[in-house]
Amino acid sequence: MSIASLEDARHAEQRGAILQALRQDYTSKMTSVKALSRALDLLGYSMTFGTFQFSLNLLADSGYIAIWRADDTPMWRADRLNDTARDTILFVRMTPKGLQLLDGRIAADPSVSF
Repeated sequence: MSIASLEDARHAEQRGAILQALRQDYTSKMTSVKALSRALDLLGYSMTFGTFQFSLNLLADSGYIAIWRADDTPMWRADRLNDTARDTILFVRMTPKGLQLLDGRIAADPSVSF
């Protein structure tokens, strides 16, 4: 097995862990990315900021989660001093398609593993 395929498998497992963590919060309107990151750390799935944001974008592009970026939130303003870029994902929510993937009701996705 090559290093690239090992990395792909690790990232797929991390994305699966993201969905499994969001399943616990499925009835919430949205979940804070900070809280999700802490929960994943406790479960042994530590990720860099860039890897985490990339995985969230990929899951959103696949329709498994909905995302809210900083500039989507009403309190974020570009003219205020802050360290949050406007395209940073702040909140997420699992979609019904993400739940169906977890439950095995739709075809498996090779970019997500459980």
